[in-house]
Amino acid sequence: MTGKNKDLQDRVKYYCSFPYTITLDQEDDGNGIYYVARIIELPGLIMTGYTPAEALAELEAEKPEFIELCLKLGKTMPDPITSHKYSGNIVLRLSSSLHETLAKVAQIEGVSLNQYMVSTLARAVGRDEVLIKERKAPYKKK
Repeated sequence: MTGKNKDLQDRVKYYCSFPYTITLDQEDDGNGIYYVARIIELPGLIMTGYTPAEALAELEAEKPEFIELCLKLGKTMPDPITSHKYSGNIVLRLSSSLHETLAKVAQIEGVSLNQYMVSTLARAVGRDEVLIKERKAPYKKK
């Protein structure tokens, strides 16, 4: 193995060791149930199986090749989501008219502006999760 190939393989091994976020969803395409495994931080790395274990095994088996291809293409590998520290505080800039409208609606609802914005964001995220689940195009094994 040449030095360049060894360096690439070392980088692949390094990124494969990252604690990336794996999701596993059960799907039914009308012909039966199957499972979809994906790594959130690596969009495009999606595998399926007839059992949860099979989908996860396929994902782990394909991860090194996927990471190697990304590195060869010069893509920057993301950090795992879990490595980020979230304080729960966000500085948000918005138009004065939107700020005024949000404050008025919060007042009508009888809650603080902060609580109104948190509950509104939570509803939007929940709605988006449903839409994402409905849009997912399953990748089936042949």
